[in-house]
Amino acid sequence: MPLLYFFVLLPLVIYARAVSFLRTRETKLLGNSSHLRPDVDVAISLKRLEPSLKSGNVTQHKLDGKLPFYVPSTDSSRPLVKQQLSYNFSSQEVNDISYSRNHGRSQNGVACSPLNTIFDVGFYDGTDSIAYLAGGYCVIGVEADPDLIAQALHKFAVWIATGQLQMVNVALSPRGEASRWTAFYRSKCTKEWNSFYESVGCRSCVPPHAIDYSACDKLKVVATDCASIFTTFGIPRYLKLDIEGAETGCFAALESYTSNQLPPYVSAELTNVEYIDNLYRLGYQSFKLVRQDRLASATGSQSGPWGENALDCRVGPAWRSYAQARQEMIAIMSKSMDINDPCPGGIQSIHGETNPKGSSMWYDVHASRAAPVAR
Repeated sequence: MPLLYFFVLLPLVIYARAVSFLRTRETKLLGNSSHLRPDVDVAISLKRLEPSLKSGNVTQHKLDGKLPFYVPSTDSSRPLVKQQLSYNFSSQEVNDISYSRNHGRSQNGVACSPLNTIFDVGFYDGTDSIAYLAGGYCVIGVEADPDLIAQALHKFAVWIATGQLQMVNVALSPRGEASRWTAFYRSKCTKEWNSFYESVGCRSCVPPHAIDYSACDKLKVVATDCASIFTTFGIPRYLKLDIEGAETGCFAALESYTSNQLPPYVSAELTNVEYIDNLYRLGYQSFKLVRQDRLASATGSQSGPWGENALDCRVGPAWRSYAQARQEMIAIMSKSMDINDPCPGGIQSIHGETNPKGSSMWYDVHASRAAPVAR
């Protein structure tokens, strides 16, 4: 019986170690202490352990290993540094890794390139990344909350071990000098609302979601410029931005690139026309306004299909011009929620007043570098 308890409790112990490790370094990301030193290896080497458990005729193995993730550094030439977390892979995870390596994955991991890489900036619980990874894409997951990073390392261990998923624990700042952004609001209602803006992070848990400071924790942070992501990992095929108002920092970082160097596709949560204007000035020519209420469920929300497969609220898979998308968004902002309207209003602004009717409507803007096809 004690042995049975051991193996029942072992996964919980592993997860607790991950959370404990990341909470320890949380004071570096969300605190005053110095940055992590580059090239500090806190994990043990990979080693195969002796068979420790038998189930039927199948021998179960354990694999002590390490999972990499990135954190900020103080080296301006290398703004992000890789850290390693010790991890005990389950027998099923060992089998999954072995299967991957026996079916085209090399010992050095997945071959990622700008053509098959997606940046999931605002990783949250990884719901979007599951779809990207299942589609064969490499993913760079960016998340500010150390607790969510700990969950990701546990939930996506196989993807991370094969190199198809890489996690980055940074708080990306909005437009402006990153050092100016020192206050971060962590929501007690849902971690989806964690933000540099109190109007988002401190929303009350119930409609109409007015600011309620008892619904958030104010933390002191060491913010990171979005340019560090592009410097470290390059330019992806698709850039998904969902960081509750900090998207402007990534728009600013993309201003350093020519239009033909930009990600072919980008999306961002949208509550006003400013983001459409920013993307157009960067060089994006085609746009879709995608309703997100249709992609939400009782268990959470997702960004849904992207690029050519994203569905505009009015014209479906077709792309609109900048002028058409902007005009539609202005109209949306002036309307209330109407379930019979294909592009209803009733959205909640990030920086504006709360929606008195408490409508749960929000949009993502999807943009493409290519010009829209005439309809």
